[in-house]
Amino acid sequence: MELKKSTQKRNQLLNAALDVFSVYGFAGASLDEIARLADMHKSNIFYYFENKEALYIEVLTSVLQKWLEPLQIFNVEADPEEMLTHYIEQKIEFSKQNPKASKLFALEIIQDAPYIHDIIKGSIKKHFKRKLKVIVQWQEQGKISIDIDPELFVFNIWAITQSYADFSAQFEALTGKTLKNKSFHQRTLKHTVQMLLNGCLPK
Repeated sequence: MELKKSTQKRNQLLNAALDVFSVYGFAGASLDEIARLADMHKSNIFYYFENKEALYIEVLTSVLQKWLEPLQIFNVEADPEEMLTHYIEQKIEFSKQNPKASKLFALEIIQDAPYIHDIIKGSIKKHFKRKLKVIVQWQEQGKISIDIDPELFVFNIWAITQSYADFSAQFEALTGKTLKNKSFHQRTLKHTVQMLLNGCLPK
């Protein structure tokens, strides 16, 4: 029972930290504000994390795991159209359900990823390269156009799908809608899948 309560408190703290870090970044975030949102005393934070940096890295690592999870589905035996459609839909769904997580990652990258640079250059890069091999194999099998650049294709998917979270204020200002609007969400899914697949599948 005590362990369960401790886990709940820790998750409560991580959620509060995500709220604050996604708005102010690492430098501007206040532990006092995080503690207030988590409904705990500031000193309790240090029961779970050594310092502000450790808390920040934990939140970012959690975001990265969720962000990369959909990429796990890439499989050379699968049908590319079905697999890529599902992947794009998953990425858009992530932007809809986790806008703060996407914005936090964007803030970190914009600042040249000072706290997760080694993670990106290490385990994430290896994971990324393994998935690129799947796309190359699809190209060799004639299932995907040889004209596309596998690396840039994945970057394009990321840029387009994440923009719906990172630039939601812009979408809302110009259209009056975000992904929370059902019709706009459906339009986004259909258009994004159609546009990206038309550029990579054999004619």
